[in-house]
Amino acid sequence: MTARPQPPAPLEPRLQIDAQEWPFLPGPRKINLFVQPPDAGLTADTGLMLVLHNWGGLYDEPHYLQWCRTFADRYNVVALSVNYLQSGPAWREQIHPYDHGYLQAVDAIRALHAIRRRLLDRRAPFNQRRIFGMGVSGGGNVIQMALKFAPHTFACGVDICGMPGLTDGIAYGLREFGSDLDAKYSRDPQSPNYLPPDLQEIRDFGRLDHCRLLRLANPDLKIVIIHGIDDHKCPVVHKIGQFQRMVHAGLDVDGRFLTPLDVDGRAVANTGHSLGDREQILIKYADHYLKPAGPFARSRSSPTDFERAKPVEYPTSNGRVIIDYAAAPTVRFQPNHP
Repeated sequence: MTARPQPPAPLEPRLQIDAQEWPFLPGPRKINLFVQPPDAGLTADTGLMLVLHNWGGLYDEPHYLQWCRTFADRYNVVALSVNYLQSGPAWREQIHPYDHGYLQAVDAIRALHAIRRRLLDRRAPFNQRRIFGMGVSGGGNVIQMALKFAPHTFACGVDICGMPGLTDGIAYGLREFGSDLDAKYSRDPQSPNYLPPDLQEIRDFGRLDHCRLLRLANPDLKIVIIHGIDDHKCPVVHKIGQFQRMVHAGLDVDGRFLTPLDVDGRAVANTGHSLGDREQILIKYADHYLKPAGPFARSRSSPTDFERAKPVEYPTSNGRVIIDYAAAPTVRFQPNHP
């Protein structure tokens, strides 16, 4: 008796997808993904969740893979760890500046786009209204930018000790508030590493007019910020200001600025940048938003950017940044006067 051909597995555990070209190194670029579905299998309520590593980290470090397994089962999601632009320590040897959430966010959104497309093509059950994201340190910044660049897509995003936008201190390595972060940009318009004002503005997740646009696009979005009050690497001073503007714009933000009173010896070990066990920190502060049956479980009520297939625009001082969803997402800056 001839065995019946088996249908393709809904998802491969590791994938490589095309990325948008990086102007500093023109030519084809790829993104590597680790894909973890829940052990119980896909259901009509299975969501998608980005799990993003720190600045200089790698997508397949053991603890990130373990986080994917934990979150996939705990929240009934397909968890995605993404090797976004300049992942790994090699970026420190480059002469190019650190992307800081621009193409990196598009890489993360492309990962969602690719997995969503595979699930649809293979007629696998899942829930497009349950799309989440979490990231730590540099990944926290990338998650915020992904929420911004895909404003109709996410139900909840969790930023754990992420950078507070591309501040002057980080952009130019000014050691502001004791931070040692240096994205290697230049103020000199003749330098190949020059940072145009508009491309610094778009990288500020707390920019008030952009927050208002995000609020209009996605009133269902829940944002969780978890940040230590003594974090100098990603300065908490700027993060509190960013949080203030987000609230002022009407975004639904759960801001947890941790003090010594929050140190519990299990999840929270300190109030600096490391904080403690970041997997358990997410569970402690975001479980009730991410669990399907959580008391404040989040989902969206309207189509995602992938379904809308319409461009998203954010105005800047001298033009606008456009994220195009006609096919695989891309981002570009369009000046007011060519």
